[in-house]
Amino acid sequence: MKQADDLEARRRRWERSRRKWYNIYLFAGVGINFILYFTKPFGFDPSHSILWGSFFGLGIPLLTMVVCGFLHQKVLGL
Repeated sequence: MKQADDLEARRRRWERSRRKWYNIYLFAGVGINFILYFTKPFGFDPSHSILWGSFFGLGIPLLTMVVCGFLHQKVLGL
C-alpha cells in the first residue's frame, strides 16, 4: 500500500512539474544546436540547405525534449 501511495505521489509531482522540465529539456536542445552551430568547420553544416537546416533546427530541440522527458519518467519509475 505504501509503495502504491509513493508511486501516485511521484506521478502527481511529475504531472505538476512536467511543463517546467519540458522547457528545460527544450532549451537544452537549443543549446545543443548552438554548440553544433559553432562546430561547422569540423562537422555537418546544414546551413546551405533549407530542408536540413529546418530539420536540425526543429528536430534536435524537440527530440531532446521528448527523449529526456521519457527518460525522466523512467528514472522516476512512472
